[in-house]
Amino acid sequence: MLNLVMVIHCHQPVGNFDHVFDLAHERCYRPLLDLLKAHPSVKVGLHFSGPLLEWLEQHQPGSLDLFAGLVRRGQVEPLSGGFFEPLLSSIPVRDAQGQVKMMNDYLIRRFGRKPTGLWLTERVWDPILPLTLSGTGMTYTIVDDTHFYYAGLKPSEIYGRYVTEKEGKTLSLLATPMIMRYLIPFKPVEEIIGHLHGLENAGHGVAVYGDDGEKFGVWPGTYEWVIKKGWLDKFFTAITDSPGWLRTVLPGDFVASSSPLGRVYLPQASYEEMTGWALPPEQGQILEEIIASLKDEGRWEEWRPFVRGGVWDNFLVKYDEANRMHKKMLLLSEKVAQNAEAREFLWRGQCNCAYWHGVFGGLYLGHLRRAIYENLIRAQAGIMAKTSEDLRLLRLDFDKDGAEEILVWGPNLSLGLDPDQGGGLFEICHLPRALNLSDILTRRQEAYHRRLHAPQQSEGNSNEEIMSIHELGQAKAEGLESLMVFDAYTRASLLDHFLGPQTTLEEYAANNHHELGDFVQGQYQVEKARASSSEVLVELTRTGQVDLRALTVKKKIRARHEPQVTVDYEFECLDTKPISTLYGCEFNLTLYSDRDKERYYLAPESGRRREVSETGSEKDLIRFELVNGPDRLTAAFTFSHTVLVWFFPLMTISQSEEGFERAYQGSSLLFLYPLVLSPGQKAHLQIKLELIEL
Repeated sequence: MLNLVMVIHCHQPVGNFDHVFDLAHERCYRPLLDLLKAHPSVKVGLHFSGPLLEWLEQHQPGSLDLFAGLVRRGQVEPLSGGFFEPLLSSIPVRDAQGQVKMMNDYLIRRFGRKPTGLWLTERVWDPILPLTLSGTGMTYTIVDDTHFYYAGLKPSEIYGRYVTEKEGKTLSLLATPMIMRYLIPFKPVEEIIGHLHGLENAGHGVAVYGDDGEKFGVWPGTYEWVIKKGWLDKFFTAITDSPGWLRTVLPGDFVASSSPLGRVYLPQASYEEMTGWALPPEQGQILEEIIASLKDEGRWEEWRPFVRGGVWDNFLVKYDEANRMHKKMLLLSEKVAQNAEAREFLWRGQCNCAYWHGVFGGLYLGHLRRAIYENLIRAQAGIMAKTSEDLRLLRLDFDKDGAEEILVWGPNLSLGLDPDQGGGLFEICHLPRALNLSDILTRRQEAYHRRLHAPQQSEGNSNEEIMSIHELGQAKAEGLESLMVFDAYTRASLLDHFLGPQTTLEEYAANNHHELGDFVQGQYQVEKARASSSEVLVELTRTGQVDLRALTVKKKIRARHEPQVTVDYEFECLDTKPISTLYGCEFNLTLYSDRDKERYYLAPESGRRREVSETGSEKDLIRFELVNGPDRLTAAFTFSHTVLVWFFPLMTISQSEEGFERAYQGSSLLFLYPLVLSPGQKAHLQIKLELIEL
């Protein structure tokens, strides 16, 4: 007899669009529950994430009632996990335990069953997890067969329960084979039953399947194949019709009744595809080529345990934006203390999806990043409300790169300064609206970009099988090749450029220009950093070169209680020869969309409105505005001297479940001012940014 243990994980991220929840419910979650009810002998473990449960409570409570009924009749086992679907190993232990206990309490209250098993987000395993989960009531979780191979086990040895431990705290582990993820639900039911029969004939007592529920109706082509053409109904029927040798068992029952095959210690790992996504693009491409070569030679299964990519944490190296979001979360976690309201905002801000990128990871999805920041900023505002300090200056290694950053926290404005990276502003947050205007994404090369020119693939023969997301690579939009522009540095604001007079906007926007200076990513010295009851002042200085001539740049950044920041620039020629250049101050801010007509640029002197999607310029300006109508906020720049403004959208090509697509990641602005200095001469320029609530 072969015991089939199935665990289906269903999730929608914090901040996802309501219509996405609705579509997923209609095409996947409700049909899955209905089909389980129609096949009472099929037993499964179900994990619905906290954001999904909250949406269902509000919009489709009947589906949760159906879920509860399946639990009561012993057919479904609800699994726990971090309530807001964090990667448990990437957040503080106190938060990981708190989120699991929050989910436990919900499952007991809503479904009347105390969970014993946990769905491990993205199956990202870390050896510390048995210790982290101690005291939460969790006795088991599911990881990939890949994890076990990295630990030295053979493919024939993964079919059963293993026990791991950390500091004596134990946790049972079940392995879900990669082949099952590619068979279900993409191959004909007969082929899957044949595979299971082969396992039974080989003497295995259990087969484990644990994967995303969205592949039963949300992934490309699956609604037609799985639901409308009846694949899932046929699969459940085939299980029911094989009582002599196949039965489904709830995962908790199997763990409780089976003897462990042994003790195992797994390295940090996730599913195989993610280990490739976590690598730098060049290394990721090499890994793909190695795997393809080994498969062509018929040696892949032999070499598979010894060929692996990176670990999830490397996303925080690959993407500075993800790291800054993550480190803000860690800093806030230290400060929420007993503030329950702020702590829940923090936990919502720990939802994993926007912190990484692959086929699924949503770092490239601006609305998911926005949701994370919105919750983190609300947690920050809650913390500020509990203190007597209106203005706070923090000097610390915020991003954990070994150098000190400066944070300015006020009741209306939050700033992040990096003296070592051009003295740039990496964070500009408006607390009353809970918006991070600096929530942009740098244009980077990705390993999958090379497949943009590959022939499009179909979704398979719908009469026989369909293709997994991992096998698809078709383009979703036309003309994507023209957006293949990559930045030379991580985008931030208050970065200092020095350009020649012949430099064009098109060259600058395409990162195909020549810098005369060494200031953009140069190290600035912190001359002053102080806070009083009325003002925070930070003064940064750098002496560098412009066209091989010595120049000192001083910038004094002032913030007060109001949501505004004033920057006073002083330029001094220290050379024996004059300096003649075009100075440009770079800002990168987001308007959250390049297609919404209520979001636009405005040049008040001329009254001209310019669209976010434009690449253009406006000259002789004293004021320039970014108008965000839907969020009722305008970012207004004023200048002490007239400037020329260049602007263009930061557009990326990203990979998603449906192929390649364009994405607006922010607006890049360059405020240009002609700088002509004789030896020893100084010049000044003031830039003020005011955030105005509409």
